[in-house]
Amino acid sequence: MTHSVASPTKRLPLYLAAFIGALSVAGVLFVAESMAADSSKPVREAAVSKEQAEIEKIVREYILREPEILLEALTILEERQAASADLEQQRLIAENADALYHDPNSFVAGNPDGDVTIVEFFDYQCGYCKRSVQRVMNVLEEDGNVRLVLKEFPILGETSVFASRAAIAAIPQGKYMDLHVAMLKSKGELTEGRVLRMAEEVGIDVERLKKDMKDARVSETIEANYDMARLIGVEGTPAFIIGTTFAPGAIDKEEMTRLIEEARASAS
Repeated sequence: MTHSVASPTKRLPLYLAAFIGALSVAGVLFVAESMAADSSKPVREAAVSKEQAEIEKIVREYILREPEILLEALTILEERQAASADLEQQRLIAENADALYHDPNSFVAGNPDGDVTIVEFFDYQCGYCKRSVQRVMNVLEEDGNVRLVLKEFPILGETSVFASRAAIAAIPQGKYMDLHVAMLKSKGELTEGRVLRMAEEVGIDVERLKKDMKDARVSETIEANYDMARLIGVEGTPAFIIGTTFAPGAIDKEEMTRLIEEARASAS
């Protein structure tokens, strides 16, 4: 599950209309081509109209008799579209690998020299991100050869933006990960006051933090993450890229481990 930027639309009626329309058009084109050599235009048009009506009748009767064919066709269409979208996303990830994996403004946790990289887009107010944080930390601890690139992606309001700004501003004090984990493990509503209190609790100089939060680099980092998310098709949080595989949602530890091993195997 993810917190999404936008809700999907219902496409079934459009697909049905498109499918039926395509069958009819195909029939018309077939008849038109078969009669292309006919020099008599009125006769040809009349024949096409008659043949079109017959084809439309056959198509209608067939669909009414075998309605399952529509679902079968829609399933095939959606599978092809999904496969095409996945390939395009993989291409975009590959083309932007350097910015994804080696952005100097994104905090890197785990093993900086790990042989597999996980990129995570997250929001501090996202319930699914909160559920995922301990799984991610466990994977980093147990594997020992994974680097984690954290992409601040605040999509749930101004408080989320404030929390991300605070986390990025904590980097110069060497306290990013402490504040990151504290906010994701926190219960209840996240407010600006709570963010600052948590920062103080993990040993951050809050006055310095407030000043650093106004640094242009903080805004640039968040904007760059928004741009990257739009480019590669991140629509909600959490979203992971493990190796070169896009894995949206709060995937479980077993799935995360499997994708890490697949990335490791493909690189060897």
